[in-house]
Amino acid sequence: MKLAIFPDRIFTGNDHQPLAEALIIENDRIVAVGSAADIKAQSDKQTRNLSLPGRLITPGLVDGHCHFVNQGVLLQRVDLRGVTSLEGCRQKIHRAVQLAAPGEWVVGRGWDHHRWTDGKEPTRLDLDDLAPNNPVVMTRVCGHSIWVNSMALSIAGITCSFPDHPGGKIERDPITQTPTGIIRESISVVTRYIPLLTPENYRSAALAAQKEALSYGITSVHSCEGLREWTVLSELEKENQLKIRVYHLLHPEDLEAADVSHLHPENKRDHLWFDRIKLYADGSLGSGTALLHEPYEDDPENFGLPFLTLEQLQEDIERAYSRNFDVAIHAIGDKAVTHSLWAIKNARNKYPGNHRDRIEHIQLFRTEDLKLFKCLNITASVQPIFLPSDREMATQKWGHHRCKNAYAWKTLQRAGILLQLGSDSPVEPINPLLGIKAELERTKLSGQKDTPWIHHEGLTLSECIVGFTRQAAWTSRRESDLGIIAPGKLADLTVFDQDLFQVPVEKLSSVKVDMTIIGGEIVYQKDH
Repeated sequence: MKLAIFPDRIFTGNDHQPLAEALIIENDRIVAVGSAADIKAQSDKQTRNLSLPGRLITPGLVDGHCHFVNQGVLLQRVDLRGVTSLEGCRQKIHRAVQLAAPGEWVVGRGWDHHRWTDGKEPTRLDLDDLAPNNPVVMTRVCGHSIWVNSMALSIAGITCSFPDHPGGKIERDPITQTPTGIIRESISVVTRYIPLLTPENYRSAALAAQKEALSYGITSVHSCEGLREWTVLSELEKENQLKIRVYHLLHPEDLEAADVSHLHPENKRDHLWFDRIKLYADGSLGSGTALLHEPYEDDPENFGLPFLTLEQLQEDIERAYSRNFDVAIHAIGDKAVTHSLWAIKNARNKYPGNHRDRIEHIQLFRTEDLKLFKCLNITASVQPIFLPSDREMATQKWGHHRCKNAYAWKTLQRAGILLQLGSDSPVEPINPLLGIKAELERTKLSGQKDTPWIHHEGLTLSECIVGFTRQAAWTSRRESDLGIIAPGKLADLTVFDQDLFQVPVEKLSSVKVDMTIIGGEIVYQKDH
């Protein structure tokens, strides 16, 4: 059966036909795109017509960097995102402790002390009175530090004499050397003691994440997780329960297990596939572990932490290349970006080929690195939604002189570097419109003295939509099927209840998704 759709506007993402008025879907593919008159002329008695006045259709939105199943896991745990005070966090944690059995782990995520009035990091003492009989682990919003209570430290055997692991740091009282309850980067020293979620827990989490993503018009996600999450998604796909498309990135420690399970890049499936390894070159801005060429403005002895040395990074890239995987490297600080570029360049000397590598986040870079960035044809995978929460913190920690190259997407674009956009959910909400709104609001910040650097780098609405669609299709090697609205492409579409191009920027967050279509199937529809 054919379905002809007539909205107010179609943004195709196709440079040869940027805008259209209507389209026809047959089975799972788009068969025609054009004016309303053209589409009506191509319709027949078997064509179902769907009139959507006032709506905007775009290619199906893709979250180019998230942790998909773990977004669903957070929905089952203590969510501290957006809480603006330590006391507010304590209240939410206290409610969770009251519901837990003695000895049961209380786990959550999302605290950000930079949002709090005094800006001070919490300690174990801020948890001990709440949970004397429960181990508590609260992951920082960035995912690179944890805040734990004394019981959790005791279970993990972390005492004054417990050594720091390579690439990590246990914060300690400067006089007594007692652990404060903050652990940076090497968080597994505690988290490995948290009982694993059951397969049913993960299944519920994946389905909850899918439901939420579809309601925001997301038709595909690039998910940076492990084999455990892959297994859950694979089972859902076999049961025809996985409606969203998931391009899965694995960790290097999963490579051998993937070989045993005969998981290879060539084995692409319609809704679940992978051919990329996720690596880490540093930590995060908020934790003060992003790796820098120059020290932090507010901590002159601190240059951040290399999660992997340059040599280790290159070795892991070569391991990925030897199995025909591309790589995506987490690099927030400018030195981490430099290391990533050097490591990729050196690895490609040994393993040349058609690589489509990415560097994730790139919140700070050096201008002199952009030539190599472009030469290697690496995609910049960035998250505009970080802008509202990071701008003051970046100025404080990196200073105005460096922030000229912070969150500088337009500079990257002018250098010929391709941009892919995402949310890093559950670090931030998965709703793409929040990222688009944050990006478009940059120009409003031009009058603020503390952020004169940020407004010059804003993208247009069209560029944002392309970043959430076309480029993600290319990096996942699905550009022949996805990314634009054109005849022959899979019918993955996002239908907004208003035309984004006509909505004032400050009201973008009030726009809703009217319909989400994947492979010609309406998988989400707003209640009217």
